[in-house]
Amino acid sequence: MVKIGTKDIYKNKKSLALYLLIILFIIWLIFNGLFGANNINNKDIKLISIKSGSSTISIAKTLEKEGIITNALAFRAYLTFNGIESSLKAGDYKLSPSMTMKEISKALINGQTYTISFTIPEGYTLNEICNVLVEKDLVDKEEFWQVVENEPFTEFAFLQNAPQGQKRLEGFLFPDTYEVGKSMSAKQIITVMLKRFENVYNSLPEMQSGLSPWDLIILASVVEKEAILDEERPIIASVFINRLNTNMKLQSCATLQYLFPERKDKIYIEDEKIDSPYNTYKNYGLPKGPICSPGEASLIAASKPEVTNYFYFVAKKDGSGGHLFSTTHDEHVKNKRKLGY
Repeated sequence: MVKIGTKDIYKNKKSLALYLLIILFIIWLIFNGLFGANNINNKDIKLISIKSGSSTISIAKTLEKEGIITNALAFRAYLTFNGIESSLKAGDYKLSPSMTMKEISKALINGQTYTISFTIPEGYTLNEICNVLVEKDLVDKEEFWQVVENEPFTEFAFLQNAPQGQKRLEGFLFPDTYEVGKSMSAKQIITVMLKRFENVYNSLPEMQSGLSPWDLIILASVVEKEAILDEERPIIASVFINRLNTNMKLQSCATLQYLFPERKDKIYIEDEKIDSPYNTYKNYGLPKGPICSPGEASLIAASKPEVTNYFYFVAKKDGSGGHLFSTTHDEHVKNKRKLGY
């Protein structure tokens, strides 16, 4: 009979514990090598675009190619083991090689996408909006104008009467601050802006100006360019409504300014003779189309103008942004003299 002493049992237990510790350490190394960070010291941020419909295989290969993960196969194994291989979302992500697979997959599942913010001020024209988007590196200039001219956007009823050509969406890309994904196309960004316009338009008060929906947008754009103070917008709208109702020319400097590449400091008599459907000094009625993107206050003013007897207004020179309004031409002339014109 072989006898085993307590020392031998203790020795064997110590050896077994050591072996288990070594095995666990090896497993830990493998786990962290495959599933841990690619480079814990590399905190450089990379913008990774995951397109809609991308497979798990293509996503994993993209991450490996960009150096975000060490091994695409290991990443897929991690996703499969955790039952999340079908939960990844498309979008633009800021990822780093210092992130673990757990952190990366969490970002892709939660849709923690990287967005770019841009602001379109009230009164901007299509040209100015295009320049903002190009400067933000969100669109290609040529692509922007191709979408403006050629995309039907049939889902938006308010575009039914819009003229064809480059001015087709003038007035309808709503001025606001937006956050969009870096990989969004020009069409997608423009659609977001059109939907914003639609939401504001549908919330306008009941029409009291007697204008068609198309003419309402045109008038709102003129008011946007003429007014500075919100409280004056309904009054300025009333001046133009009064002129329309009595068959007077609008004689809006803003519609003339729209014809020039850059704003002029002063409108001259020869400018008033320019042959253009946007020249309201030469033509009766509203201009051919909107001359800028009106904000909500101008849209409301055009929909619900003040009831006044005013036919004229002139800007004050005190820096307030206000105007003097008058009913007759004689009063208008007196106001201009009073202000030093």
